[in-house]
Amino acid sequence: MRILYHHRTLGDGAEGVHVAAMIAAFRQLGHQVRVVALAGDPIAGGDACAASGSPTGSVEAYQSGASIKVSSRARKRLSMLASLLPGVAYELAELAYNLPAKWRLKRAVRSFRPDMIYDRYNSFSSAAVDVGKATQTPVFLEVNAPVALERTMPGENRPLRLNRLAKHYERHICQSADRVIVVSTPLKSFLVEERGVESDRVLVLPNGADPVQFDPDRSGDIVRTRYQLGDCTVIGFIGILRRWHGVDLLIDAFGQIDLPVLPHLLIVGDGPIQQDLADQVAAKGLQDRVTFTGRVPHDQMHDYLAAIDIAVSPKATFYASPMKILESMAMGIPTVAADTPNIRDLIADGEDGLLFRPGDAGSLTAAIERLARDPSFARAIGNQARQTIERERNWLAIASEVQAAFDCRRLATGT
Repeated sequence: MRILYHHRTLGDGAEGVHVAAMIAAFRQLGHQVRVVALAGDPIAGGDACAASGSPTGSVEAYQSGASIKVSSRARKRLSMLASLLPGVAYELAELAYNLPAKWRLKRAVRSFRPDMIYDRYNSFSSAAVDVGKATQTPVFLEVNAPVALERTMPGENRPLRLNRLAKHYERHICQSADRVIVVSTPLKSFLVEERGVESDRVLVLPNGADPVQFDPDRSGDIVRTRYQLGDCTVIGFIGILRRWHGVDLLIDAFGQIDLPVLPHLLIVGDGPIQQDLADQVAAKGLQDRVTFTGRVPHDQMHDYLAAIDIAVSPKATFYASPMKILESMAMGIPTVAADTPNIRDLIADGEDGLLFRPGDAGSLTAAIERLARDPSFARAIGNQARQTIERERNWLAIASEVQAAFDCRRLATGT
């Protein structure tokens, strides 16, 4: 199958990991993939793979972290340009992007003759569905967030000014796609109820993790030595420090832990509320038992996860499919997360993770203590979590589900 992959991102952060992983997985399945994007093809040798149909080297290059073709200097230029544009001007630039994107996509359709356009949804980005309709090419739309809603949330660094127009575009884009792939069950419900998308055209495919990169046999000794963690039990949080990730709740729960040997809390990441969290730690007198690492590149994340005994995701937006949960599971780390519908897409409570009552510090404390007091139970949870990733929540399995959905559509429509 020939897949024309379009996205309008800088190809960095979690979105960059997701984009590169899906492209690599499609190629490993033997599909030809051509990329149309601001950031270019994220896989080393991607053009050659697209031309030959050979997946050789693409996945391995991604896993090694040596795959990004666009230089960091180019990314910085694009990021700087975006940062210089004030609110409405930025959104008008997003709209204007559709003009060159449509030209590039039409040109790619003529030369590459794809069986499918695979588009990662972004605000105002209608180019792929418009070109799909004009060229009668099926469009599979991947939606990771209801961006027109997300960009109105408190703390959003790009708050929407053209709210009504953004909703209009989101509705048009999602309704126009032949299939909509969403990362959680609540996100499907939102698009059906709030954006008018037909339910039978929406496929729920939660995110995944790379079971090769996130190997349970990795050693965490380097990180434990760096932060003088010794052999104590380490509770870990990984992610951007924002209000909606609930790290303040984790600190409250951590302060309530009552174990014979007190654990250490490792907070991996940085963000706008780091100082507030540090002040909270100081107010509770926990400075000697809490470490903030600052930002860590994704290609080093497995070393930090290897140093963690119990991973915690205290909170997430209602639609999210947090990759940090899945990467912890891939490492065989018992993971504790809030009991919400989107997290239940990822974790079976008591089998491959533990869920706690959302917003309840006492419930979170109890879940952590249960794992810390019963190492055999914690190992069983971690082992089952690893099996879940190997069986179904990895990028190759997700790409295979997309292929199966495309095959079903082709059988149903005869095209």
